[in-house]
Amino acid sequence: MSNFNPNPVDPDPNRVRTSRDVALDNQLIREQNIEMKEQNRAIRENDSAATGLMLGILLFGLAALGFGAYFMTQRPTATPTRTIIQRERTTVTPAQPSPAKPPDVNITVPNPAPPNVNIAVPERAAPAAPAPAAPAPAPAAPAPAAPAPVAPEASTPPTTEAPSDTAPQPSPANP
Repeated sequence: MSNFNPNPVDPDPNRVRTSRDVALDNQLIREQNIEMKEQNRAIRENDSAATGLMLGILLFGLAALGFGAYFMTQRPTATPTRTIIQRERTTVTPAQPSPAKPPDVNITVPNPAPPNVNIAVPERAAPAAPAPAAPAPAPAAPAPAAPAPVAPEASTPPTTEAPSDTAPQPSPANP
């Protein structure tokens, strides 16, 4: 950096200066002024950034000290107290609602007469069989059995025929 002198001393005072010399001197002076302004601006920017940072740290520290002092002074004092815990062994049962009267439900079911179930078995005529060569013992005739009651189906109506007195005859085997 050169030393800035707004009033330079001319080494030769008798010399006549031309307009070109004056213009070059003026341009040099302008350039030096611009350079000085930029240096001052850079110094101001650095100073203001550092100042802002320091100011922020200072304010934060003061706020932290203030909050710390507030919480330290507002803290309740610890007084020793003796706590007695008493336990009771009673249980509380919730109130039971009064028993509700059951509804009066009377259902009458008619007792129907049992259905008349008589099953008639038709008699079959026995075909004439050839006489055996040797007399074979005759099979004993089974006793007439009463027909077993059968539950009627919903789709068939019961019959009202009287049972026959003869027992069903076995059908002969076909040769």
